Amino acid sequence: MRFIILLLFNFCISFASILSLNDAFHVNSKTYDSSININIKLGKDIYLYADKIKLHINDKDLTSFLNFPPSTQKDNEQVYFQELDLTLPNLLLEHYAKKNLNQIKLEFQGCSKQGLCYNPQIWYLDLTYKNSQFSISKPYKQNKQPKEKFNSQSEEGMIANFLATDNLFWILLSFFGYGLLLSLTPCILPMIPILSSLIVAKSGVKNSKKHSFLLSFVYVFSMSLAYAIAGVMASFLGASVQGILQKPSVLIAFAFIFVLFALAMFDVFRFELPLKFQNFIHKKSDNKKGIVGIAIMGFLSALIVGPCVAAPLAGALIYIANTKDALLGGSALFVMSFGMGIPLLFIGLGLGFLKPGAWMEKIKLFFGFVMLAMAIWILSRIVATNYILIAFGILGVFFSVFMGLFEKADDFLTRFKKAILILVLSYSLSLFLGGLFGAKDFLNPFSINTKQQNETLNYHFINNLDQIKQEIKNNQNVMLDFTASWCENCKLLDELTFSDARVIQKVKNYKLIKVDVSQNNDKEIKTMQNFDVFGPPVLIFFENGKEKLKITGFINAKDLLEKLKS
Repeated sequence: MRFIILLLFNFCISFASILSLNDAFHVNSKTYDSSININIKLGKDIYLYADKIKLHINDKDLTSFLNFPPSTQKDNEQVYFQELDLTLPNLLLEHYAKKNLNQIKLEFQGCSKQGLCYNPQIWYLDLTYKNSQFSISKPYKQNKQPKEKFNSQSEEGMIANFLATDNLFWILLSFFGYGLLLSLTPCILPMIPILSSLIVAKSGVKNSKKHSFLLSFVYVFSMSLAYAIAGVMASFLGASVQGILQKPSVLIAFAFIFVLFALAMFDVFRFELPLKFQNFIHKKSDNKKGIVGIAIMGFLSALIVGPCVAAPLAGALIYIANTKDALLGGSALFVMSFGMGIPLLFIGLGLGFLKPGAWMEKIKLFFGFVMLAMAIWILSRIVATNYILIAFGILGVFFSVFMGLFEKADDFLTRFKKAILILVLSYSLSLFLGGLFGAKDFLNPFSINTKQQNETLNYHFINNLDQIKQEIKNNQNVMLDFTASWCENCKLLDELTFSDARVIQKVKNYKLIKVDVSQNNDKEIKTMQNFDVFGPPVLIFFENGKEKLKITGFINAKDLLEKLKS
C-alpha cells in the first residue's frame, strides 16, 4: 500500500508548482492622454505564445496594427516572459472605434515551463469614446469557450462545453459519475475475468482481502492512467488511438499475450523475472510480488480489451484537441476511468476471501480457459465469424473435459457440475458444427443461410473527404456512419438498430454514407478529424448541409428514433 501512496503523492507533487489561472495571468489597463495601455503580467515560469495574441475592437482584428515589443525564441516559437505591454494610440482608436461604448476583446494562450499549457484566455475591456476622449474599463474575463466552438447538438459537444467551465470540482465529479454509468455497460465486462484470473494466479500461501484489494487497485489505477494518456495522445496527434490499437498485427500480438497467460495458468511455465532482478526490485517482499505485472496488464487491458468510445470520452477528446488543455482533459479521463473500475475493486474484495487449497487448481484451470476465450474474442475482430464459432466450439469441448466431465460423480455437487458441463459440451459441439457449415450466429448456430439484416438499406461507401463534403452539400438529408471491421458496436448497430423496420423507414429519407476507418491511415484520420470523430461507431445526421445530430457509440432503435424526432 505504501507503493501506491507514494505513487499518488508523486503524482500530486508533480503538479503542485503549476499556477492557477489567477496567479498565472494578471491583465490591467490604463488610460493616457494620447493612448490606452493593456498590460499582461505573467506569473513565475509562465510565457505567452506571440502568434496566439489577438486583439479585436468591435469584431475588427487590429492585431497587425499593434507595435509588439521584441520576443524571445523558445523551442522554435516566439514567446514573451514576465509581462507584455500593448499600446493602442488614440489615432488608431479614432479610426476604428465608435462613439459611446466599444468592446475590446483580447485573446492569448500561455504555458508553464513545467509542461502545462493553459486553455486559451479571452478578456474583455469596455472602451468609451465621449467628447473626443477615450476611457477604458477594468478588464473582465470570460473564461468559457464560445458555444460555437463545440457542436452543442451532440452529447460529446455538450460535454466539451461543460469541460470549458471553471468549476474543476464539478467537472471531475461529473466524469466520475460518467465512469460509474459506463461500468454498468458491457465495456467493463471483459476486464472482470482478466482481473479475477490474475488475482487467483497471485493467490499464494499469503493471500488476504487486503492483498487482493491492493492488486485490484493497482489494476484499476493503471487502467485509468492508460485511458488518460491515450486520450491526451489521441487529441494531440489527431489520431484515433483506438484505431491504431485495433490493427491486425497489434490484435494478434495481444491475443498471443493472452494465450501465454493461459499457459501460465495451466502451469506450462511461470512468468518470473531473474531472481537477482526480483530481489533488487521487491527486496524479497512477498506482498509486492506481481504488482508490476498486474499494473502492466491493467494498462494493456484498457487499451485493447476495453476501447469504449462513448460520449464522455469523445467529449473530453474534443475539448483537449481544441484547447490543448491536457491537464484538465487528462484528469477528467483518469477520474472517469477510475469510476469505470469501481466494480473491479469489489471483485478484489470478494476474491480476498479465497483460501488456498487443492480446489484452487481447478479455479486456475477455469481462468486459463477464460484467458483463451479472451484471445479468441480479440481475434474475432479480424477473423471471419464462422471460424470464431469453430474456435469457441473446440475450446468448449476441451473445457468440459478438463473441468471433470468424465470424472466419477459421488455427491450432489459433482453430479450438478457434470450436468452443467454436459450442457456446455452440447452447446460447444453446436458452435463447432455450425461454424463448419458457415453459420455466423452464436445464439442460433444451426441457422446457416442468415440474410444480412440491413440489406434493405442502400449504403454508399465513401472515404474521400472532399466527396463526402460534396454529398452533404448536394443532398438535403445525409447520414454519415463511421464504422470499422474491428468495431464490435458497429456490428451491433447493423444487426440490431438498423434492422428495425421503423429505423429503416425513418432513414430512407437520408443519403446513407458509410465511412470505413478500419485501416486508420492518414486519409481516414483526416476525415475523422474534420468531423471530430475519435473512434467508431459514430452516426452524424445532416439536414440542408448543417449537422443536426451526432451519436457516439451504440444506440438502440427506440432511442435513435426519439433523437431523430427532437
